[in-house]
Amino acid sequence: MILRTLSLLRSLQGAHHTVTDAQARIQQACDYRWLRRQLGHGVVAARQGSLADGTPAVSVVLPFVATPARRRGGRWPQDPDERERCFVEGAHACRAAGAPGYRKLESLSQGLAQGGMAILKDAARFQYLLDQQALRLTWRRSGTLPPDLARQLGRRLTDGDAERHGLFLLTLKVPAQPPEGSPNGAWLDASLDRYRRILPTPAG
Repeated sequence: MILRTLSLLRSLQGAHHTVTDAQARIQQACDYRWLRRQLGHGVVAARQGSLADGTPAVSVVLPFVATPARRRGGRWPQDPDERERCFVEGAHACRAAGAPGYRKLESLSQGLAQGGMAILKDAARFQYLLDQQALRLTWRRSGTLPPDLARQLGRRLTDGDAERHGLFLLTLKVPAQPPEGSPNGAWLDASLDRYRRILPTPAG
C-alpha cells in the first residue's frame, strides 16, 4: 500500500520524489486539513489586509488556550510582557497551536479514500499560505486583547483556563472578501482556489 501510494504521488506530478519529499507533502496536506477544521472556531479580525505579494486579504483569528503542553511547542519566555512580544510563523505556528505531526507514509492512508490528487491539492494550498507568510501565532493575556477582538471572542475569554494560561492566537490571512457569517473550510478552499491556480503543472 505504501509503495503504491508513493508511486501514485510520483506519477501525478510527473517527477521522481524521494520518501522525504513525499512525507513533506503528506505533512502539508495534514496541516492544511487541520487548519480547515479549526476555522469554525475563528473570527474575522481584519477585513482589509494583504498577503506578502500585495493580494488583498482577510485576517481570521483562531483562539486556543495556551496550556502548558502547547507552550512546550515553542520557546516562549517566562515573563508575560516578553512573551507577548514573541511570535511563531508558518508551519511552526500550526504545530505550536496544537496541530498533530504526521511524518510517516502510513498517515497517507487517511487521505487515500479522497484520492492522491486531493492530497496534492491540499499540500499545494498549504504551501501557498507559507509562501505568502499567511500564518502567525502569538500569545496574549485576556486583558490585553484589542476590545473588538475581545468582544468577538466573547464567552471563550470567560474560560478559567484561558484566564490562567492566556491564549494562543493563530492569525490566518486569506486572499478573499470577508465571508458571510462565520469562516469555514469550504470558504477557505474556494478562496485559495479562486485567487491562485493551486495544482502544480506536471513536468514533461
